[in-house]
Amino acid sequence: MPLYDRRCHTCGWTKADNYEARDAVVACPNGHATVREWTTAPTMIPDSIPGGRAIENLGHDPVTVYSRSELRRELRARGLEEFVRHVGTPGEGSDKSRHSQRWI
Repeated sequence: MPLYDRRCHTCGWTKADNYEARDAVVACPNGHATVREWTTAPTMIPDSIPGGRAIENLGHDPVTVYSRSELRRELRARGLEEFVRHVGTPGEGSDKSRHSQRWI
């Protein structure tokens, strides 16, 4: 079932992260009708890297980048891509990890 936020415009009641069917009719504790809407702000990973990140193995001189997009541009200009290693949980017989089941 999907995850929704609910709000009552009559009394101001809100409930975040409510599991319910798409066509469910949900009432607030006071019995008023509620609507589905975003009540919590989405969490975003910032693009900036505070203090910068020095990368010493891209060439003869170290390169310092101050954002993730600047790092991607630098790697793309050199014909490289960032390496991300996925390590599964040992002994479970697959590459799935209980720590990486939900990718948002």
